[in-house]
Amino acid sequence: MFLKLGQTRRSRRISRLATCAFVAAALAAAPFCTSAWAIDFERDVTIEGLTSQSLRNELRALSNLVETDRNYTSLAAIRRTAQDDADRMLEALTSKGYYAASIVPKVVRSDDRALITFEIDRGPRFNITDYRISYQDEIAADRPQTFSEADVKTENDPSGEALVRLENQFLTWLQQNGYPAARANRHFVEANFDTGNAVAVFEITTGPEAYFGEAIVQETDRTRETFIAAYAPWEEGTLYNRDEVVDYREKLGKTGLFQQITVEPGQTQPDGRTDLIVTVTERDHRTVGAGVSYATDVGPGVSLYWQNRNLMRRGETLTAQAKLSSPEQIVGLTFGKPLPTLPGRFESAISFTNDITDAFDAQTLELSSSLSKTWFAEKLEASGGLGIVYSEVEDARARLSTTDEFEADTFTFAKIPFSLSWNSDNDLLNPTRGFRAGIGLTPYVGDVNFLRGTLTGATRTTLGDENQYTLAIRGLVGSSFGVDTNDIPATERFYAGGGGSVRGFAYQEAGPLDAEGNPLGGASIIEVNTEARYNLREKIQLAVFLDGGTVSDSEVPDFSEEVLWGAGIGARYLTPIGPLRVDLATPLNPRDSDDAVQFYIALGQPF
Repeated sequence: MFLKLGQTRRSRRISRLATCAFVAAALAAAPFCTSAWAIDFERDVTIEGLTSQSLRNELRALSNLVETDRNYTSLAAIRRTAQDDADRMLEALTSKGYYAASIVPKVVRSDDRALITFEIDRGPRFNITDYRISYQDEIAADRPQTFSEADVKTENDPSGEALVRLENQFLTWLQQNGYPAARANRHFVEANFDTGNAVAVFEITTGPEAYFGEAIVQETDRTRETFIAAYAPWEEGTLYNRDEVVDYREKLGKTGLFQQITVEPGQTQPDGRTDLIVTVTERDHRTVGAGVSYATDVGPGVSLYWQNRNLMRRGETLTAQAKLSSPEQIVGLTFGKPLPTLPGRFESAISFTNDITDAFDAQTLELSSSLSKTWFAEKLEASGGLGIVYSEVEDARARLSTTDEFEADTFTFAKIPFSLSWNSDNDLLNPTRGFRAGIGLTPYVGDVNFLRGTLTGATRTTLGDENQYTLAIRGLVGSSFGVDTNDIPATERFYAGGGGSVRGFAYQEAGPLDAEGNPLGGASIIEVNTEARYNLREKIQLAVFLDGGTVSDSEVPDFSEEVLWGAGIGARYLTPIGPLRVDLATPLNPRDSDDAVQFYIALGQPF
């Protein structure tokens, strides 16, 4: 018995071991068995019931069965995905105004292929016959009951995009007319399936009617709160208008003092008064910068500057700068003070300039001050000022009268510049749209007495499907009245030629020259520049240009004299601080003294 019992136990133990081994082998073989028996269905998707190919393509793009590479090993998973696709397609049709649309997805197996068909009954596109505004709060105010009362035009368009557009336009009107807290709760349509018409319902909450209070500035690091509040364009007690709040924020941004600005309406008081809460994060108010340039006519150039943008905590700027190149070296110090309540700006400057050019050698010291006022969101500016100038000048015209050495002429005079300008450029360094024009009159009183006038203009426009092309045009006309050209200090004459003038001609040389090829300058000038720019890539532009100009001794430009023309090609690399510009130009009607090619490198567009 014992032996038999032992033999039985042993048999059972062997049986258990064999069973475990079989199970382990089966589990190990499971992946291979699965891959051998599972089917990775290929999918054919068909959309039926639509005559519009563009709409069919739009709905296909919403299908995960079409657009994803997921592997499906069961028809159940394909059916679930097909239903999800149908729901998305139905939502898309509803958003286009097909409120009665229906979509039935069908899935049929054909060997290892799944045939998916979306049977679509689009139904009629509904018409919006009425728009209803449903206010969700009860207030004592005369709010518009229809879109027309809010100057919002309806188009009977049933699409969701059109309804959202109308909703946003209505909210904008509310926020521009006394309701800073206006918001949309939801919008929906009530469709009549028998007539194919629908009513759009907009549920709106406005909050109480509000009137401007004061700008309350939260604690700042350095800038005085009264200075920040002074930029507020509204009058206290006037009806709240979001546009004035946006204007206020933009004005604060243009000061350059802040890296973050938040302006939010506070709690509306029982009398309707609503203060604006202003929070700012200040930038570092000191800046050091440098720039470089190069041109074949003047060689390399370097500019350096240091600026304190908040000298006395009210946005005052103190700028020290130096511009150094072969023909001209300038050092100067400028103090500027914004006047937000004017609105405008006061500036005072002192500068010393050393000119060493083919036209003249001069050392000039100038003290100046100016006051400006702006209108129309700073697009229109009027400016007037006073400058006292002391200059020692030796110029090419004086060399014509003698071959002997002579002393430089000394000039002391005051100039009183007045200007009126309009600037709607959309960017400071790389404008692509906008118009800039200006007229300037400057009387000179002292050792010389005359009147100088200038008229300038520049415009740009974009062309092409994606604004790939930019066409830029610039013009300048200048005149000097009441003086002979020889009596005008060489530093105050007109000159043309160079990278910012008539490209293709050397600096100051697009005008009359003496026998040795030195520029003489003149009493009047005319310049015209055209440039076409092409966006080759996101940050690379190519350009072709044609420049023309001339300088004459007459008080007004003499159009009978030869206009000098230059043309060329260029490239611009668009950097965060403006385009890096490279231009290659040649004169089209050169004189014997003109070089065949001029090359320019600078930062910023030429105009």
